[in-house]
Amino acid sequence: MNSTAAAPRTLAAGACCSLAPAGGAARAEAAAPPLAKAAQIAVLCVLCLTVACGILFLGCNLLLKVESLAAQLAPERRLSRDADLGAEGT
Repeated sequence: MNSTAAAPRTLAAGACCSLAPAGGAARAEAAAPPLAKAAQIAVLCVLCLTVACGILFLGCNLLLKVESLAAQLAPERRLSRDADLGAEGT
């Protein structure tokens, strides 16, 4: 039996997910032009801002819904107190 065929094949860390050559991701990242890095940073910033604004708007929307529900319940509570006072007075 051939010893090279029986040995398991080892992959470099991150080689399965990287499009970089077998030399590693560090060499490919160092060779990236500054414009490509700036574009990646800009896209990341836009995505982060989009997520932050989405969370903010969803949170504000939930607060508005809670306020409107509380406003709907407030007159009902007042009416029930008035009804109780009127019933006791007769």
